[in-house]
Amino acid sequence: MKQQRTFLLLLTLGLGTVIGTLNITMFNVALPSMMTYFDAPLATVQWLTSGYMLAAGMIIPAAGFFGDRFGYKRIFCLALCCVLVLSIVGALAWCIELLIVVRFFMGLTGGLLSPLSLAMLYQSLPVSQQAKAASTWGIANMVGGMLPSVLSGIILSVADWRFLLLFNLPFVILAIFLTLHLLPKDTLRSTARLDFTGLALTSMGSLILLFSFSNLSSWGFSLKLLLGVSLGLACLAAYIIRSHNRSDTLLNLSVLKFRRYVAALIAGGMNSIALYMITFLMPLFLQSGLGVSPLATGMIMLPTSLIAIIIMPVATAFYPKLGEKALMVLGIIILLIGSAPFLTAVPTTPILLIILAMCVRSCGMGAINLVSTNAQMSSVPPELSGHASSLTNWFHQMLNALIVGIAGNIADLRIAAVPDPTPENLALAYTSTTNLMMTVSCLLLLAVIPISLKFFRSKTDMRKTVS
Repeated sequence: MKQQRTFLLLLTLGLGTVIGTLNITMFNVALPSMMTYFDAPLATVQWLTSGYMLAAGMIIPAAGFFGDRFGYKRIFCLALCCVLVLSIVGALAWCIELLIVVRFFMGLTGGLLSPLSLAMLYQSLPVSQQAKAASTWGIANMVGGMLPSVLSGIILSVADWRFLLLFNLPFVILAIFLTLHLLPKDTLRSTARLDFTGLALTSMGSLILLFSFSNLSSWGFSLKLLLGVSLGLACLAAYIIRSHNRSDTLLNLSVLKFRRYVAALIAGGMNSIALYMITFLMPLFLQSGLGVSPLATGMIMLPTSLIAIIIMPVATAFYPKLGEKALMVLGIIILLIGSAPFLTAVPTTPILLIILAMCVRSCGMGAINLVSTNAQMSSVPPELSGHASSLTNWFHQMLNALIVGIAGNIADLRIAAVPDPTPENLALAYTSTTNLMMTVSCLLLLAVIPISLKFFRSKTDMRKTVS
C-alpha cells in the first residue's frame, strides 16, 4: 500500500512537471511555420517561447511563499486550472501579439508547476527515496523539454498550430483529477504577507534583463544595451541586499549558505543551457539549416526523448555506487562527446550523425540532472525546500530565456549579414549560430568539473551519510 501511494504521488507530480515544462518549448518546432503564418520575423515569434520563460521567471520566486502560505496542493491545482483555460483562449488567438500575451500568462501559471512539484516530492518522501524523487522529476523535466519537438512535428503535419495548445487539455484534466484525489491535504505553516517589494524587484530585474538581450540584434553592443543590463542586474542586486539576513522575504536566500546547493545550482544551470541548445536551436538548425520538414524534425528528436526516459533510472542505479563526483564528471564527459559534432556542423552534415550525437548528449544530461537535482534538494532542510526549488527553477528559467533571446538574435544578425540570401547562405547562418552556441555551452560545462570535484560527495561520503 505504501509503495502504491508513493507511485501515485510520483505519477501525479511528474505529470504536473511535464505539463509545465512541455509548454515552454511546445512552439519551438513551429517557429518557422509561425513566421510564415503570421508574417512575422524570428525576433517576434521567439517571444512565444521566451515570453513564457520570462513570465515563469517572474513568478517562480514566489512559488515557495505561495506554497507555504496557501498550501502546495491548492496552488498546484489552481495553476493547472489556469493552464487549462489559457490553452483554450490561446487556440482562439487571431494575431501573433494576442498569442504572445496568452503564452505570457501561461508562463505566470504553468511556470509554478515544476518548482511546486519538486518541493512536494522532497517534502513527502523519506531520505532513502530522494534519489528516486530526483529521478522522477528529472525524467519529467527532460521529457517535458524534449518531447514537444516530437509532438509539434507530428501535430503540425496533420493540423495547424492551434492544436499545440489544445493538446494540453486531456493531460491537464487528468492532472487536476489526480491532484484532487491523490495528493495529501495541505498543512498551512505560514501566515506571512506577500513580499511585494521583493516580487517587484525580482520581476523587474528579470524583465529588463530579458528585454535587453532580446533586442541584441537591433541595439547591438551599444550604450542602450549596457544600461538595460546594468538596470536589470541592479534590481536583482537590490533584492539580494534587502533580503540579507531576513527570513520574511519572498525568496529565502539563506539556502545559498549551503555550498553543495550552490555548486549543484551552477551545475544544473549549465546542464539546463545544454538542454535548451537542443529544444530551441535544434529545430531551427534542422529545418532552416538542413532543410528538414517539421514532421521529420519531430522524428529525429524522438530517440533523444526516449533515451532521456531510459537513462534516468540507469543513472539512479549507479548513483550510490559511483558517488556524486564521479557520476557528475562522467555525465559532463559524455555530454561533451555528444556535443562535438555540432561544433563543426554544416548543412551537409549527415542526419544519422546528428541523431546519434543528440542521443549521446541525452545520456550525459540525464546523469548531470540526477546529481544536480538531488544534491540541491538534499543539501537544504525540509522547511527550506520550497524556497530552494523556487530559486533553482527561477535560475534555470532565466538562463533559458536569455539563451533563447541571445541565440535567436544572433541568428537574426547572421541572416541580416548575408549579402546574397540564397537558401544555402541562410542555412550556413543557422548552422554557424549552432556552432557558436554549442562551443559556449561546452566551455561552461568544462568549468563545472572542478566545482563538482570540490563540493559534491564521493561514494565514501554518501555511504557515511546513509549510515
